Amino acid sequence: MALASGTILTGLGVGLNSVRGEVFWVKPQATLPGPAKHAGDVAAEKATLRGAIHHVAAYLDEQSLGAGETSAEIFEALKMLLEDEGLFESAIAEIESGWNAATAFIVAVDSLDEAFAGDAALEERLADLKGLARRVAAHISGIHMGLDLPTTGSYVIVGDDFSPADTAWFTDAVVGLVTLRGGPTSHTAIICRSKSIPALVCCPQAVDLVDGTQVLVDPVGDRVVVGGDASMATKAISFVAKSLDPIIPVRANIGSLEDSIQAATTAANGVGLFRTELLYLSETTMPSVAKQAKSYTEILRAAPEGPIVVRTVDAGSDKPVPFLDLPHGDNPASDLRGFQISKAHRQFLIDQLESIEVARKETGREVWVMAPMIATASEAIEFAQLARSAGEYKVGIMVETPSIAMSIADLAGKLDFISVGTNDLSQYLFAADRMNAGQGALLNPWQPELVRLLKAIASESEKAGITSGVCGEAASDPAFAIVLAGLGFNSVSASSSQVGAVRSALSAVTLEQAHQVAQVALAATTADQCKSAVLDALASLA
Repeated sequence: MALASGTILTGLGVGLNSVRGEVFWVKPQATLPGPAKHAGDVAAEKATLRGAIHHVAAYLDEQSLGAGETSAEIFEALKMLLEDEGLFESAIAEIESGWNAATAFIVAVDSLDEAFAGDAALEERLADLKGLARRVAAHISGIHMGLDLPTTGSYVIVGDDFSPADTAWFTDAVVGLVTLRGGPTSHTAIICRSKSIPALVCCPQAVDLVDGTQVLVDPVGDRVVVGGDASMATKAISFVAKSLDPIIPVRANIGSLEDSIQAATTAANGVGLFRTELLYLSETTMPSVAKQAKSYTEILRAAPEGPIVVRTVDAGSDKPVPFLDLPHGDNPASDLRGFQISKAHRQFLIDQLESIEVARKETGREVWVMAPMIATASEAIEFAQLARSAGEYKVGIMVETPSIAMSIADLAGKLDFISVGTNDLSQYLFAADRMNAGQGALLNPWQPELVRLLKAIASESEKAGITSGVCGEAASDPAFAIVLAGLGFNSVSASSSQVGAVRSALSAVTLEQAHQVAQVALAATTADQCKSAVLDALASLA
């Protein structure tokens, strides 16, 4: 039974623009042949499997080209999982036991269920890998696995969730998207944001939508309105710059040379987050200092004018760097990540810092370096000493764990700056799985508990004489960027596509007005109330 016109479905909005379109449920993909044995030619099956994996890997390479810095990381990480030699050897063992190439690869991937169980990040990667295993099997069987989407018209596609690879099949007719699962930092949300597709994620009520129904996707209002039209959309605040410069600097996030070049076309004041791990996701052996320095030199030279904040490699279960061979436990919080990898791979961190220093000298750029996933003050101090011995940098850390957020006072005189990663900070603060539809709302940056923690971080940093900034996804929201400035942060860093909008917002208010807006956010008791009250306060200033 179709939902009545005017029915409102709620979730988490992605984007600043609304869109109206016809509901199109994405149908299940083609059924693959059942498990089957091969005819006896083991060598031929091995070659077939290797060729199919190569085909799907090339497909991922195509999707990575031109993707934003975060989307490219996702595709590169998936490719590394797909091409893992251990996985290939497991599939070969299945072929030698009699299974054909397609069946063997699916069996090998399915065998990872137990090893990946209990780790939210690994389970998400495994779900993506299983989708790729189906693509490998489909290629072998000659079956088309793309999404069958309309090519004309205006459609809001609806589904349980979409993998990063699925987005490659989005046509020009796809104007909006609704998913039953996911959260504001899920892969679906990240890629929709990069493609400027209005979306609503974490909306289990969408299961009742019917093909052909006209709906309004209203991401600013965190809702879908059945039968709604543009007049019902929640209006995003239009910020009109009142000064030439924003009240705090707006920097760009990058992860590659292409990102650096793109960022330089914006009005970004330097780079607030250079994700270096993207440079290493396809490296099977540790690259030399000279090779690393060459890459860094090209990227620093192309970057927009201003400071360039370089994050040392943030490898982990969702960003596997092959030559580090990091172990994974049953709990994602126990995995080695960020600075912790130096305990087992200290020379790589030293080499990375030295290569960045070579690039700094070669380009003459102002370079700041910071370590990710710092848990204690002693780790922060250890990194600062290591970084200062390697180069003439300003030295800082990422604040992504509640433990280090509570230790900033201990870092006075030890660090030059801190940068908050709101995605991980939210995840650890609320113990929330970003792929769990029941927990997705906890990763909403408007959660009052997160806003209050951000206030404490900014205040403690100021007391300690440490410059503070925010480089997480939340800083790409113009309204939230004003809140961050009002809380006392000294800079924000956004995706290149959002730099202009964030600059406009921060040029439309005074610092005193931003403080007033932040007080409104701090007084809220729910995420919805926090966002609504801030938007009302900003509208009154317009």
